[in-house]
This record gives sequence, structure tokens and C-alpha cells, in this order.
Amino acid sequence: MHRDEIVTAAGPDVTATAEPRENDASAPLTSMRSPHPSPTRVEIGAGRAMAGELVWPAGDPPPAGWPAVVVLSEAFGITPEIREVAGRFAGRGWVALTPDLLSPGPAPVCLVRAMREVFSGRPGPVVRDLDAARRWLAGRPEVDGRRIAVIGFCLGGGLAMLLGGQAGSGVRAVSANYGAPPQVEALRGCGPVLAAYGGRDLVFARTAPLLRERLGAAGVPGEVTVYPTAGHSFLTGRPSRRSHRLSMLMTGPLLRPGPEPHAAAEAWDRIWAWFDEHTAAEPRSAPGTEPA
Repeated sequence: MHRDEIVTAAGPDVTATAEPRENDASAPLTSMRSPHPSPTRVEIGAGRAMAGELVWPAGDPPPAGWPAVVVLSEAFGITPEIREVAGRFAGRGWVALTPDLLSPGPAPVCLVRAMREVFSGRPGPVVRDLDAARRWLAGRPEVDGRRIAVIGFCLGGGLAMLLGGQAGSGVRAVSANYGAPPQVEALRGCGPVLAAYGGRDLVFARTAPLLRERLGAAGVPGEVTVYPTAGHSFLTGRPSRRSHRLSMLMTGPLLRPGPEPHAAAEAWDRIWAWFDEHTAAEPRSAPGTEPA
């Protein structure tokens, strides 16, 4: 398989909603340890909350806590396909938080705001909200706050890189899949970026050279890989909801979406290796010195 890649050198506090005991009647709005997605809410400031889902690994956390990943969805929000991604991470010993990108306000407004930030390549309120969710996740006692990563797909791929730049050392590694490249200044300080595009995707694959250029200009370590046999959305399963299938059908001539098992298998192997390399456990800092 032909692969194009490059390797280059180089907020406010968050208040989480109180969590009930296991038998608390308010449990549906909280996050409790479960191998299945559990609804959760994070206060993101000014009386606003972001909904989402949290998935835990089986068993008890290691002494330093589990590593954790923020999973950022496509424009459709939290779908069965995105839940499957979170489950993959939990199965490998990661806590996975999937924020609902459409939850802080009316869904169409939230979507437009997110798309504006992604396609301008500059962070704004949406990315700040996601960084609030990242801070909340890093602060949980079961999580090793020094081992946080981000993965995103399409809209979420662009947001993942913007969040990496916003969070700086608070995000150790980024997996950005078929996402729009941020501006150079938005990438500065971002953790190492692993990016994947499907070569048959006539919209996003052509941005791969631009992302290489911008990662290099920002001094961000990165690998950008184009999988020639794949189209858009090749890393997740075929959309299970009829409305999403119709959307994919309408964009098919340009994006050519759909699973490509061989490319997906290679891409997932690279994601696991990337996260293992860049989020390896380190000695805990003294209290008060953890990443912001």
C-alpha cells in the first residue's frame, strides 16, 4: 500500500456535576463506572453543561489511574459507530469520554459553530468547551491526568487537532482522521498528530499535503498517511441510521464513504502504536504540577 507521510521535529477551571452513589435516583444524568456507555454531564461554565458518554475499562484502575481518550464524533453526533470506537478503547484499558458536540445548545446552532471553527482552522467557543470536558476527564481520580489523548473523525478530526493546540501539554497525542487542517498558529504546542485520509475521498484527501506543511511550520511531530483504496469514513462501520445513510449517499460521489477493512486494520494498528508511544506512563508529578 502506498503511504504518504511526514515526521517533523519539534482556560478556565472546570466544575463537574456532582456524582451520586450507585443507588442514587439521579444516576441517569451522571457518569458511573460501567463497561457500557453511561450518560454524563460536564459543567462548562456560565451555567452551561455539555452532555456526553463515558465508558470504563473492566476491573479496577491501576495505582496511577487509567489513560483516557476524548472521542470526537462526525457531524452526526454520538452514533452507534462512534460508541463502537469508545468501546475499542475501553477494551484496551482506556477510559473514553465522548462529548456530544450538539448538546450545549440547539443542535443546528452547535453544528454550525463547530463547522465554522473547523473550516476556519481556528479555535473558538466550541474548542474551549471541549477543553473543559478534557480538563474534567483528566481530573477524575480513576484517570491518570498525564496520559490524555484525543481521537476524532471528519468534523471531529479537525476539532481534535484544534483541541490539541488549545490544550498543549494537557493532550499527549492526537489521532485526526479525515479532518480539515488547522491554521499554523492553532497547531503550535499541539501534541504529536497522527492523521489518516482515504485516497478516494475527493474532498479531504487533497488537504493531506497542506496538513503536512502546517505541522512542519508549527513544529508539531506528525505523520500524515493517505490510504489509496479507502474513501471517507473508512475507519468506522457503515452508518446504521437511515438518515445518516442518506447523507452518505448524497455525498458519495465526492467523499466515497464506507468501510475499507484492510486500510482500517492498518490505520487502527498505527493509532494504537502512536498512542502507546506518546502516552507512555511517566512518574507522577508532585501535587499541583499536573498539566492544565
